[in-house]
Amino acid sequence: MKGFRVAYAVFAWVFVAGVLVQVFLAGMVVVARQMGWDNHIGLGHTLSLPLIVMLITAYLGRLPGSMKRLTWLLFGVYVLQADILIFLRVSVPILSALHPVLALVDFALGLILAQQAVALVRSAPSPVSVEPKTAAAD
Repeated sequence: MKGFRVAYAVFAWVFVAGVLVQVFLAGMVVVARQMGWDNHIGLGHTLSLPLIVMLITAYLGRLPGSMKRLTWLLFGVYVLQADILIFLRVSVPILSALHPVLALVDFALGLILAQQAVALVRSAPSPVSVEPKTAAAD
């Protein structure tokens, strides 16, 4: 169980780092004008992988219900941001403008979950070694 909790924590931090890189890549396009959107789009879709691992390990690691719910919320926000709102640019531009706002929500939820996961791993009791009982001498 501890291994799944550690995996959850690692992938939560990978997700948080990925969101930071996403913001940097967007800045490279919009501010620095040094590249196109391909890298941002590619990484954005790749960030679904750590989220899927987080969902699976949340259950295998028997994380608290509150963490499972926050993980599902993060996944839902991610899908809304990456797979729904961005495609509304032409038809409903005001809604698609929420795309970068939801990146902040992704970051905040990911950071909260990563910190909670690390705390959970650190608070887990270490295995206790049990010494075999010896027979009493008569």
